[in-house]
This record gives sequence, C-alpha cells and structure tokens, in this order.
Amino acid sequence: MIDLGINSKLDNKRVTILASLDVEIRKKSRGFISTPVSSVPQLDRQTALATMNGIFEILALQAQTRPFAVGLRLLDDIAPVFRRACPESPGEPVNLPNILLNPDFNLRNFAASDIMISVTTGQPTYLQYEVPFSLDLCERMSQAKSENGLQSIYGIPNEFIMLFAWINWLCEEPGAGQNLGLVSWIEDNLWKIKMADDQSSDPLLRIGRMAVQECWRFAVIVYLYMALCEADSSDPRVIRAQKGYMRLVRGIKPGRYPDAYLINSMIIVGIAIMEERDRDTLRQRMYKVWEWMEPGTTGNDAIMRLEDIWTRTRVERRPAVWTDLRIASRKVLGR
Repeated sequence: MIDLGINSKLDNKRVTILASLDVEIRKKSRGFISTPVSSVPQLDRQTALATMNGIFEILALQAQTRPFAVGLRLLDDIAPVFRRACPESPGEPVNLPNILLNPDFNLRNFAASDIMISVTTGQPTYLQYEVPFSLDLCERMSQAKSENGLQSIYGIPNEFIMLFAWINWLCEEPGAGQNLGLVSWIEDNLWKIKMADDQSSDPLLRIGRMAVQECWRFAVIVYLYMALCEADSSDPRVIRAQKGYMRLVRGIKPGRYPDAYLINSMIIVGIAIMEERDRDTLRQRMYKVWEWMEPGTTGNDAIMRLEDIWTRTRVERRPAVWTDLRIASRKVLGR
C-alpha cells in the first residue's frame, strides 16, 4: 500500500500507483458481478468478500488526496459486490444490525459509509436496509463495540449509524415526519442510548471521547428535525440542538483528534448554523485537519458543500432547509 505520510502531497509516481489500484479493483469488481451467481450461496458470499479486500484502504488514500467524486465512482462498482456478500435474497433489504455486528470489517465499513455518505450529501443509499431499531439492539451494539465498532475510525457509535439509517428510511415514508408521537419517541430514545464506558486511563482522553459522542447525539437531532420533519434552521428545536452542539465543540480542545472524528457531524449541524461566529468556529476547526484543508480532496469537497449552503442562504436571506444539501452536493460533486 502507498505510504503517503502526514501532510504530504502525491507525487507523480504515487498518483500513478493509486490510479492503477483504483482501476484494478474496479475491474475486479465488474468481473465478479459479470459472473453468474454460484449455486452455493456461501461460496458466492466468500468470493464477494475477497473481491472487496483492499477497497477501504484505497478509499482512505483517495479521501486524503482526490475529489470525493473519485471515491464515489469506486463505490458505484463495489456496491453490487457488497450486496452479493450479504445473506439476504436478491430484492430483500439488507439487515443493518446484522451487518454492523458482523465480524467482517469490509461489510461493516461499506454499510456505515453508505449511510453516512447519504446523510452528508442528501443522495440515496446504494442499498435498501432493514433497520429494526430498539434500545435492546443498541445495548447489543454497545456490548460488541470493542470487537466490531467503527467508532475508532469514524468517531460515530454504531448505535447512531443505525439511528441515522432508520431516520433516512422514515424520510421515504409518507407522513412520518408529521407523526409527532413517532418523532417524540425517537428523540426520547436517542437520549436513552447509553454509550460503552471508555476504558482509557487518561481522564482527558475519556472526557474528549465522551464529548465527541455527545456531539454526534446533537447531530442526530438536527437530522431528525431537518431531514424527517422538514424543519428549517430557524426552528426552535433545530436551534436548541445546534447550540448544544456548538457548546460542546467550543469545550473540546482543537486538534487533529478529536476534530477528524467530528468532521461529518460538523457538516450535518453546519447546515443549521446561521450565526457567522459559529460558522467561523467550524471553519477554523475543519481547516486544521490537513486533508480537509487541501483543495481537490474529499474533505475539502465537504467544506465546499457547506460553504455553498451558507452563501446561498446568506444571499437569499433565509434559513437553510435540508434540500439545500442536495443542491450543494450536485454543484460540488457533479452528481
């Protein structure tokens, strides 16, 4: 694998190597999908999993060095491979909790990436997911976190990934956002989700990780009201959530970590932020993560989406709505 190093740009040799790896895995993925499904389902799933090997290492390098659209093209090809790696019959939704609890890293990572890309771009997910959300299921997620969790990579607990996916699914259900009982139940249960105790011996590290988790909780609330209920950024419920988020962010010492774990939550909550002082705070935090500072990278593309929303709402003198994210994504990503 290519060793980029921190704060380094790709030279011509590394650009060539990364491009070759991208072409190779896309060719491999298309080759697998073009073959008939094996009469032995377990064998077909094992082959699909083997085909996915190395995909997320390449995506991680692309995220640091290439535009987001490049990574999306790779995911376009790997999505049908992921689907064949899942045990559900064709046409059935994939059971998300089973995937997030699966010991295979590639399966968990694809599902989490699929959901969070949808949340932070406004695009639909590649696959349909079955999300039987419950607090008991959250408890199972918490207990399995040390083995299966993606929190150490993305900063977001599996429980919140599952809740984002459920809200995302509800957005397609007519009338769900107007069901006040349902919305109230979601928020009430969101606050009841307990995170696993941090085992770090460093008290400052423990506090920082807890603060990151709580930031994500506020991000879920913003998504709940803006995406599902179609509230705008001037809605009192949205304002309470974004202010709670900003209080936490200002209380966390700036640095690559935890800021790299907060980036996607900053995109979600950033849509709701109307005060320039708060927008500047997020800018300062995001631009201190080097791969987000560099133009032409996945992270910088995300900042550009947020800047587009802030500029349009400022010029048009109106609060932001969730559909502004989809408009910004089309401008920046070209899709």
